[in-house]
Amino acid sequence: MKALYKNLALITSLLFTLSIIGLAYYLFIFPERIANETHLISLTEVPELKPVLNELYIFSGVSVLLGFVSILLHLFNKGNDEESNVVYIEKFKEKKNSKDTQNEENVEADVDEELKEINAKIKKEPNNKIKAEKLLSYLAGQLEASQGAIYVADKMDNKNVITLFAAYAFVLPESQTVSYEFGEGLAGQVAKEKKMINISDIPEGYIKILSGLGESNPAHLILCPIMKDEKLLGVAEIASFKAFKKSHEVLVEKSLALLANDLDKGQKKETEKQ
Repeated sequence: MKALYKNLALITSLLFTLSIIGLAYYLFIFPERIANETHLISLTEVPELKPVLNELYIFSGVSVLLGFVSILLHLFNKGNDEESNVVYIEKFKEKKNSKDTQNEENVEADVDEELKEINAKIKKEPNNKIKAEKLLSYLAGQLEASQGAIYVADKMDNKNVITLFAAYAFVLPESQTVSYEFGEGLAGQVAKEKKMINISDIPEGYIKILSGLGESNPAHLILCPIMKDEKLLGVAEIASFKAFKKSHEVLVEKSLALLANDLDKGQKKETEKQ
C-alpha cells in the first residue's frame, strides 16, 4: 500500500509540473488566441491588454512558484523523515541492546546468588554420588523440573560411553545400569558434541514420569555436558513440563561446573586403582 501511495505521489507531482509548463505556454499565446478565436479585438489592439495581462502573469507566476516550492518542501521533508526514522531505529537498537545487556547482567547476578546457595548445600558432602543427587534435587526445585539424571564418562569395551551415575525421580531398578555410547541418543550426542541443547517437544516415549496419579511425558529437556579444561566428565539431563529459559540454562551449566572438580578427582582415583 505504501508503494502505491508513493507511486501516485510521484505521478501527480509529474502531472502538476507538466500542467504548469502548459499553463505558462497558454498564457504566453493567450492574447493571440483571443484575437484569432473571438474576433472581438484585432492583433493591433492586443498591446492595449498588456496591463491586464501583466496582472494575470504575475498572479499565475506567484501560483506556479508556490506550487514548485511546496513540491520541493515535500521532497525535502520526506528526506528528513527518512533520516529521522533511521536515527530512531538506530536509537531503538541501541536501547534494546542496552536492555539486553542489563537483562544478562541481572541473570548473571541472580544465578551467582543461587550458586552460592547450591555450593553451601553440597560442598561438605564427601560422597560424589550423593552430592550429585543433592544438586539434581536442588535444580529440580529451582527449575520446577520433574526428573533429572547425571551420567559420567567412562570406557566400556574400548568404547567411549556415559553411564548413569545419579538421578532424581528416575524410575529404574538399582540393580540395572544405563549406558550410552557417544553419539547414541540425545545424551550420547551431547557427550559427543560437548554442547548444551534445550529441547521442546520431546519425542514421544523418550522420558516418562511416574507418580501416584499415573504416567505422563514431559515436554521440555535440557542436556548439558559437564566439562573441565575441555575434558568431558559427564552429561546432565533435566526434564520438565515447563519450558526452560536462558537463565535456567546458565544456572544448570554453572551448577554442574561446581560438580566437575569432584567428578574429575573421582575418575582419577578410579584410574589409579586400576
